[in-house]
Amino acid sequence: MAIENQDAFEVWQRLRPDTEFAVQALSSALEEPGESPAAVLEAYLFAKRALAQSMQSLLRSQLPAASCAAFHELRGRIQEELRSRFSGRVPEQYLKVPYGTKANEELFAVLHQQIGSPVDSARLRTVNADDVHTERRIRELRELGLDIASAKVDGRQYYTLGSLELDSERIRELVAKAIRKSTVLSTAEKDEMAARLA
Repeated sequence: MAIENQDAFEVWQRLRPDTEFAVQALSSALEEPGESPAAVLEAYLFAKRALAQSMQSLLRSQLPAASCAAFHELRGRIQEELRSRFSGRVPEQYLKVPYGTKANEELFAVLHQQIGSPVDSARLRTVNADDVHTERRIRELRELGLDIASAKVDGRQYYTLGSLELDSERIRELVAKAIRKSTVLSTAEKDEMAARLA
């Protein structure tokens, strides 16, 4: 794949020698017949951390700018819909689009890059340096109203971004969730405000 982000590619090039060293150290530990299990495990953890960081940079270097831009355009569409449907019914503070982190953007970009095709969850975790919360970030993208299907094939999890069409019911739920999470509203106020969304 072409290099789309030169800065991320340069980070990967800087990390590459340390990654090679970590992988060689693991290989040496595995090849040594008398090596203790603790030493092998330590070498594995060292290599895993080094690989996660460097492969994250390599994958980031391949994310198209157009896919990242599509994420911001999508959030803009959601913001417009929130305001057009609910402005005047609930205060503006409950009409903000959540889930705009770098992790959300990059996961979207990986899915968008292969829109309509399944993407291995391991690839998605790579963009987050094997973060255990990757699946949570994907659920957040679904909460924005995106059509993201999941399927298991041969024991491996895949996710597919079906289209950029938004589920308007999910968009209503964004406002309902913001109201539910409020720490300044009483239960009665939350119920009354939620009723305005119908």
